[in-house]
Amino acid sequence: MVARVASFEGIEVQEAERTMGEADARIRPIVAGLAGYRGRLDLIADDGKMMSVTLFDSEESAQAAEPTFDEELPRRLGDLFASWSGRRVSVERYNVLAESRA
Repeated sequence: MVARVASFEGIEVQEAERTMGEADARIRPIVAGLAGYRGRLDLIADDGKMMSVTLFDSEESAQAAEPTFDEELPRRLGDLFASWSGRRVSVERYNVLAESRA
């Protein structure tokens, strides 16, 4: 499994928390339809740093999804992202060594 980790800085935390339900409702059907999609987790810190972790079954699936993250999601979420402020500062991929959920 591969984790695509996008990092953001300068996020307006209260606005992101207030509108995350709406953002998730727009994001979920898009990413759930991506080949090899295995799950998603969004994290935010009090200082405005945010990480979006999307899990895929393989490096190939993660790579093939990049146009969706670079083009389709910003188009669908543009109004919400504008209110969140901030900017994406990096995108990296990691091999998942272990996964555990309660």
